[in-house]
Amino acid sequence: MSEFTFEFEEDIAETAEKPRDGGWGVLETDMYPVTINFASLGKSKAGENTISLDITTDSGHRTTLWTIGGSNGFPGIIDKVKASGKPNFGFSTIQALMGVCGVRQMTPVPHRLEKDDGTLIKELSVVKEFTGVKCVLAIQKVYDFYLGEVKEKNELHSSYNEDGKTYLEAKGNLPADKKDKVAKRIKDVKTNNYKNRDESEDEVQEEEMTGLL
Repeated sequence: MSEFTFEFEEDIAETAEKPRDGGWGVLETDMYPVTINFASLGKSKAGENTISLDITTDSGHRTTLWTIGGSNGFPGIIDKVKASGKPNFGFSTIQALMGVCGVRQMTPVPHRLEKDDGTLIKELSVVKEFTGVKCVLAIQKVYDFYLGEVKEKNELHSSYNEDGKTYLEAKGNLPADKKDKVAKRIKDVKTNNYKNRDESEDEVQEEEMTGLL
């Protein structure tokens, strides 16, 4: 296995609390107490390091968060700078997740993803420190439009420890106030592709109505 180094940066974790725009299956937009079953490491097409979270909510719903810290469907890139040389705006979200989960470094270990009968699905590389950690995640439903079809998936908006506190609140022994404020304003995400698809359909319908007059 190739050498991998990724460390917690406290100052970056703290910036994630600044306001930002913006069974198995897709969850509705809400706050969820979850257990992280495993955090899988991977690579983007551009060669960037990525992470996805396999989680189970307190109600028993299991799903995977592929999109972390972005908006409009960006993947969970954990590098501070993307392959393009541009800053990764999801980096602070990754750092905040590490902070509330007590993760100070990521140690890759092998993991067998199996069916219920033990049949191997895929060999994964997962972060040892995230396995089994309980926390609260603010999760958004993302609407996208790809290859002529509407797609739905989930995106991690922000993270809190098991007591519902942000990293700064836990660090300063402060009340868990941020979570309730975020819960009141968090909403679904619609990608640009989805928005453009809506606009195109509206234009077509308007033309059809005009033709009937």
